[in-house]
Amino acid sequence: MNKPVKKSDDELWILLNKNITKGNYVFLNHAKERLAERNIMDTEVLDILENKHNCKRVRNKFKDCYLSGYSEWNYCIEGYDIDEQKIRIIISFDEKFLLIITAIRIEN
Repeated sequence: MNKPVKKSDDELWILLNKNITKGNYVFLNHAKERLAERNIMDTEVLDILENKHNCKRVRNKFKDCYLSGYSEWNYCIEGYDIDEQKIRIIISFDEKFLLIITAIRIEN
């Protein structure tokens, strides 16, 4: 399998908005476990991904990565929750869905 082309910021934001608006997203089991462990609500993750409520969404390209054998890159999105705590989210895509892989709070 050839390594896929990494998405530009514009492509990434368009895909995020389209998939979330249509409800075409899934929190993987790993993400569900980490959200519970780290006291992060799924709505906080979605708000950051959609850049709602002045979440200051940015892409951390240094944390994007490609794992051999997969059909898509993993992308790192960071933003702030309503309490101004920084959250890092790792996402990817498959043919139909936005895959939310994990999330963690980052010390400011």
